[in-house]
Amino acid sequence: MSDEPAVSFADVWFAYDGKATLAGASFDVPRGTFAALIGPTGAGKTPALRLLLGVMRPSRGRVLLFGAPPGHQREGIGYIPQRITAPRGFPLTVAEAVLMGRYGRIGLCRWPRKSDHQAALLALERVGLQHLANALVGSLSGGQQQRVLIARALAGEPQLLLLDEPTAGLDPAARSDFYNLCCTLQREAHLTLLVASHDIEVVAQHASHMILLNHTVLAAGAPREVLHSAVLQEAYRMPERHHGPHADHADSTT
Repeated sequence: MSDEPAVSFADVWFAYDGKATLAGASFDVPRGTFAALIGPTGAGKTPALRLLLGVMRPSRGRVLLFGAPPGHQREGIGYIPQRITAPRGFPLTVAEAVLMGRYGRIGLCRWPRKSDHQAALLALERVGLQHLANALVGSLSGGQQQRVLIARALAGEPQLLLLDEPTAGLDPAARSDFYNLCCTLQREAHLTLLVASHDIEVVAQHASHMILLNHTVLAAGAPREVLHSAVLQEAYRMPERHHGPHADHADSTT
């Protein structure tokens, strides 16, 4: 296996509407790790993912996927957005939605082959939704729809999964279940995961690497190191802990 990281940002600058969204951001994501990209709203997390997807280009700096510019790497990339856009009643089945993950391999103006349908069904089995293959996507719960998105990404046989606030709108139990599934899949398939998330405490329980972004990288490393760094409180503008009138007494009795 190559020593090249799965993701590499080197002094990346990106401006939107004349305002610098990323300013000299640099970080690496080692292969086979579960990395979390955290930061306040507007910190540049989603633009960073879009640069990796190749839908936008940096104004300065270098973005690499497995040692190559986005779109030129040999390894497959999967993307999981916040939610499925199919409304309730829209005639799209779970199996059809997952099969879309094969389109990059099928090619233009070609019909899915038997192997493509098999790959889609295998992906559904891996996320535990094979029994809902014929159900309409819009009829599923939020947690089930997120599993469909994972299956769609897995159907393309990626080496890297990019997730953009994938648990937005899910309740705490569904969020924990989602990340547990991601960890299992990451280990079993030796995937690299990079998730942009506001769920700092939840994602920290699962990620092996954490990157604190606020237009530039303020801290990076093991979750414990980043969560206890002085810059975290400053980045999120967290108020200092309030000590009530009995705090001193409570401390003296412990």
